[in-house]
Amino acid sequence: MNREGYRDPTAEKAIHNADKMPKYIQNIFDKLNLAAGKSGVEVLVIRDKETGRKYRR
Repeated sequence: MNREGYRDPTAEKAIHNADKMPKYIQNIFDKLNLAAGKSGVEVLVIRDKETGRKYRR
């Protein structure tokens, strides 16, 4: 919603895409948790070395 109370689909889509976890990060989470699950632990955070961005599950 913008200041006047109307929906702003462009801004909503941009925010959604910025918050969305990239597919390659999802794949890494899945593979790491598959291996870690055998030891009874789980991976909750991954940090991308190039961007410095942290992804949480």
